[in-house]
Amino acid sequence: MSDIIKEEELVKELKEKFGAVIENASITRKTRVWIDVNSDKALEVMRFLKTKGYYHLSTITGFDEGEKLGAIYHITDHKTLVNIKLRTSKTNPVLKSVLEVYPVATSYERELEDLFGIKIEGLPEGRNYPLPEGFPKGVHPLRKEVKLEELNKMLDEKCAKEE
Repeated sequence: MSDIIKEEELVKELKEKFGAVIENASITRKTRVWIDVNSDKALEVMRFLKTKGYYHLSTITGFDEGEKLGAIYHITDHKTLVNIKLRTSKTNPVLKSVLEVYPVATSYERELEDLFGIKIEGLPEGRNYPLPEGFPKGVHPLRKEVKLEELNKMLDEKCAKEE
């Protein structure tokens, strides 16, 4: 008998309900489900998961795959962790805010904007986070093309001008 019955049932239910919106799903181990979701329908999937008891967004992890940027939303019922992976183009990176489903997402979504340059539609205006005030606009330090040496040089030159 499988020890991942709950996870298998969840994946089956998601595929039946959302069809092609669920682009890929895998169970990597007990209590760990990974799902690639069409970003246009992500809020619907998250709303559904919340009705199933997955009411806690523990964090959002940004990533850079070269041609694509994206985010992984780590959602849990405090037993099983569902990781929802969304992708967006690197040339015009945009994802919709999940604040209406998970109000705790504000800081995580600000990190996606600052660190990866992903525009989050529906995120209220606010201060930069976690980058300091005055950090160079348009520089997103967790993108692959940003080199640490160049970033340090740019920041050192900025500090020297301010002195």
